[in-house]
Amino acid sequence: MRKRKSRSRAEWTKLVAEWHAGDLSQKAFAAQKGIVPTTLAWWTSRLGREARGQAALVPVDVVDETPARVGDFRVEVAGGRTVLVPASFDGAALRRLVSALEDGVC
Repeated sequence: MRKRKSRSRAEWTKLVAEWHAGDLSQKAFAAQKGIVPTTLAWWTSRLGREARGQAALVPVDVVDETPARVGDFRVEVAGGRTVLVPASFDGAALRRLVSALEDGVC
């Protein structure tokens, strides 16, 4: 049995963008790239939800309960990175930041 290649989130992001930029159907693009069409569909859906701010919640740990200002809080994400989140944060922007940090993009 042939072993499937495990791709990173960054690779799937590039593949989905490449598919969107072209004129092939999802099935034809997947066949051309040697990927499973349903996996391409899943990543397309997931990345689309995230872009619209509907990403699933990611686990975070509060690392410092002493806020910089009343209402602020700090979270620790993958790789031991800490983010200070102001009380007036934008939820969609925070989700994009946490996702990028967890993927090692920044």
